[in-house]
Amino acid sequence: MKAHDFSLDTLLKVCATQHAGREATVDGPQRLTYGELEARVDRLAHWLLAKGIGPGDRVAILLTDGAPYLTILLACGRIGAIAVLLNWRLAPGEIGWICGNAEPAMTFVNPRFAALLAEAEAGEVIEVDEAHDPHGAFEAIVAAEQSARTLPDLAPDRPLYMMYTSGTTGKPKGCLQSGSAVASSALGFCVRRGFTRAERLLSINPLFHVVGMQQVAAMLACGGTSVFAGRDDDSAAVLDLVHRENCTTTSAFPTICFPWLEMEPVRSGIMPLANYTGGAGMGRPQMYEFIETEWDARVVGGYGQTEVCGFATFIDYPDMLDHPRSIGWAMPHVDMTILDPEGNHLPPGEEGEICLRGPSVMLGYWRNEEASAAALGHGWLRTGDLGTMDELGLGYLLGRAKELIKTGGENVYPAEVDAVFAAMPEVADAGCCGVPDRQWGEAVKAFVVLNPGAELTREEITARFKGRIAGYKRPRYIEFVDQLPRDPIGKLLRRELAARPVSEEQAS
Repeated sequence: MKAHDFSLDTLLKVCATQHAGREATVDGPQRLTYGELEARVDRLAHWLLAKGIGPGDRVAILLTDGAPYLTILLACGRIGAIAVLLNWRLAPGEIGWICGNAEPAMTFVNPRFAALLAEAEAGEVIEVDEAHDPHGAFEAIVAAEQSARTLPDLAPDRPLYMMYTSGTTGKPKGCLQSGSAVASSALGFCVRRGFTRAERLLSINPLFHVVGMQQVAAMLACGGTSVFAGRDDDSAAVLDLVHRENCTTTSAFPTICFPWLEMEPVRSGIMPLANYTGGAGMGRPQMYEFIETEWDARVVGGYGQTEVCGFATFIDYPDMLDHPRSIGWAMPHVDMTILDPEGNHLPPGEEGEICLRGPSVMLGYWRNEEASAAALGHGWLRTGDLGTMDELGLGYLLGRAKELIKTGGENVYPAEVDAVFAAMPEVADAGCCGVPDRQWGEAVKAFVVLNPGAELTREEITARFKGRIAGYKRPRYIEFVDQLPRDPIGKLLRRELAARPVSEEQAS
C-alpha cells in the first residue's frame, strides 16, 4: 500500500491489523472477523487477477446484501476493478441497458435474480447463493489459496464503484465514485455521529443505494460490525435481529419502523438501538418523538445524494425541533453553498440550487461527459435541489428543480405542502406533485394515506391548510390512496404520482 493511498481497502487493512478478531459482519449463520474478511478479500482479488480482471474492468454485482457483496466490492477495490452495483428491483430490460452501458467482464449473481440477466451482456456469470454453502462456487473461491500475484500499481483516486441513478430525466447515469471518496464519506459520517468500534449496524438499506453503502462503509471506518437483515425478513424478524445482535444503530425511512410500534420494540426495558438516522426536513415528527422518548434512541437526520457518497449534512433531533424542515449543517468533509444559475453565491435566505464540494464528490458520470460537466460546473457539485441557507449555516431543502410546481406564475415547492400534511395526526403518509391545469398552467395535487381507522375529508384538509401556507400552494386536487410509490430508501417517486389521472371528483 502506497503512503499516499487512501481508500475503503485502506480502512479494511487497518481494521484487520488492529483488531483482527473483532466481528466485521453478521450475515445469517455466517460470522466473519476482520481478519477473516481481509483474507477472503485477498483471495478473491488474486482469483480475479487470475481470471484476467484488472484495473478499469467492470465487475457487476447483482446480489442481496451480505458478506459476499462486501467481499466482492473490496476485492474490486484492491485490484482497481470497478464494481457495478445493480439494483435487483429493476426489470430485465433496464438491467440489460445498464450492462450494455457498463460492459461488465464478469457478473456475480444470486440465483433468485438470474432471470434479470435475460436481456443483458453480463460477461462471465458467477452464482453466489445466500446459504453460504461451503461447497458453493463463491465459498470455494474465497476459501481456496490462490497463486501469489503482484497487485497492480493503482492511482489513489481510482474508481471503486458505479451506482446508476434513478433516471428521472431519461436513461440512468452511472455515477463513478473513487475508493478515497467513499472512505472520506465514511470517516466524516463516523466523526459526526461519534461512532466507535462498539457500533453494531442494522444494515437494512440495499447496498446498491448510497445510504446503505455509506452505513456499511462507516463500520469499516470505525471498526464496527455490519449486521445484515435477511432479504426475506419481515418486520418481526428484523426487530428480533435488532435485539438478538444488540444492534446500536440503523438508518431507515420511518415506514420501516412503523410496524414495530404494534409489537414489543422495548424488551426488558431496553431498546438496543442507540442511534436512528432518518431524513431531515421530512418524515413524521410523531415517529421521531416516539423513538426519542419511548425507545431512548438518538434521532438524527441528514440530506445527501448518490453523487456525494451519502449524507452531506447532519442535524440532531433537538435542532430539528428548533429549526423545522432544516436539513442541518454540512458534514466535516463537505462544503455547502447556494448558487444561482450563473454560479454566483447567494446570501442567506435567497433561494437557489444547493451545491456541494469536498473529497466525497463523484468523479463524474460513466461515458457521459455532457452530464458530468453540467453536474460539476463552477467547481461545485450542482445537486439539482433547490434550497436556502440561513445565517447559522443551516440548509433548507425546497425540492428538486424539476419537481418545482409553477401555478399562475408562482412557485410551489412540494416540500412545503408535504410539511403541512406531516403535522396532521390522521395522515400516515402524503406527497404532492404538479398536474396540468387549463387556467393556471399547473395545479397542486396531493396524495394522502390515512392511518388505520382515521377519517379525514377533502374539505377538512383544505380548512387545515388555511393560514398555514398561501392559497395558491394548497392542493386543488386530493386523492386518497393505500400507499405512495417510494424507492428502497424511502424517496417519494413524484414522477409516478404525476402520471396518474386527475378527475373532478378529486377536486378540493
